[in-house]
Amino acid sequence: MYGKVGVQSLSSGSTGPIRLDTRGNVHGAKGGKYTEATLAGRMFAAANQAVVTSTAGLAATYTGLALCNPTGSGKNIIVHEVGLVNEIAVPTAAAIFGVMTGGGVGAATAVIAGRNRLSGGVASVAYVDNAVIFTEAPVLEQVFCTFHTGAVTTGIGSGCYAVLDGSLVITPGYHASIYISAVNAVTWMGSFLWEEVDTE
Repeated sequence: MYGKVGVQSLSSGSTGPIRLDTRGNVHGAKGGKYTEATLAGRMFAAANQAVVTSTAGLAATYTGLALCNPTGSGKNIIVHEVGLVNEIAVPTAAAIFGVMTGGGVGAATAVIAGRNRLSGGVASVAYVDNAVIFTEAPVLEQVFCTFHTGAVTTGIGSGCYAVLDGSLVITPGYHASIYISAVNAVTWMGSFLWEEVDTE
């Protein structure tokens, strides 16, 4: 059996030697499932810094939280987790929460800084925007939960967190944005957790 110490750089579809630690033991993951990517400086997070008014549905003129990958970034954005909370006990309108995607991100700006989860790590290439005009209509990719109006005693949910585990990849020129099906005035905050890797 042949092994190698340290991180390996392999092309897609290739196999390498078993990874070993400096004592010759088979390397096991240390920490959680994202620890290695975080230590490599590839993990980022961003959240609304204040509550926002959601636009309704698949709006090209959008407010909420948009994770945009600029054209020419040289990176793919691998979305791992998406969150949404409602600040008040009873939303002003019942709504569905999900994630939508699309292109046309030329007007996006880095209103919210993507935070490297490694303290002192490199800056994110992503533009995280809370108000942007997309030049292409977004498409709903996935729904996660609903928020209802009614008495507080009816068990209204106040938040939802979806783990995508890298099943959504945003290539340069595209975005992932939080979808809310109905307008709710100044009550929502969202977040994204993602990884940035070089395009091949």
